[in-house]
Amino acid sequence: MLLRFLLAIALTAVAVLPAQAQLVRSAPAAGAAVRAVSQIDFAFAAPVNAATAGAQIVMTAMPGMTDHPPMAIKGFTIVPGADGRALRLKLRKPLVPGDYTVSWSVAGADGKRLTGKLSFKVQ
Repeated sequence: MLLRFLLAIALTAVAVLPAQAQLVRSAPAAGAAVRAVSQIDFAFAAPVNAATAGAQIVMTAMPGMTDHPPMAIKGFTIVPGADGRALRLKLRKPLVPGDYTVSWSVAGADGKRLTGKLSFKVQ
């Protein structure tokens, strides 16, 4: 009887813990080869604090150039999703063909900082 009671309390405690914000998908997806990228979307399992969001987009390779130095891409805005679980990097101009890496960071609603990198190719 005591064991059932303790188990019920433990399960209730787990059920009320907030979901931890973690990246569940991105578009483009990691490793994808895509065309005409004018935005980069991130979806999280729980709400994030968009005011703490930051990102860097770097072109790491360009077709036809063997020694292309990394080139930072400027001119984008970070737009929060309506439900608080998404972020969009809205580019002023579509990305030209090449390889890209996006480094991102944001705090979850619990204040815990999340960071990650996403690499993809634009054809």
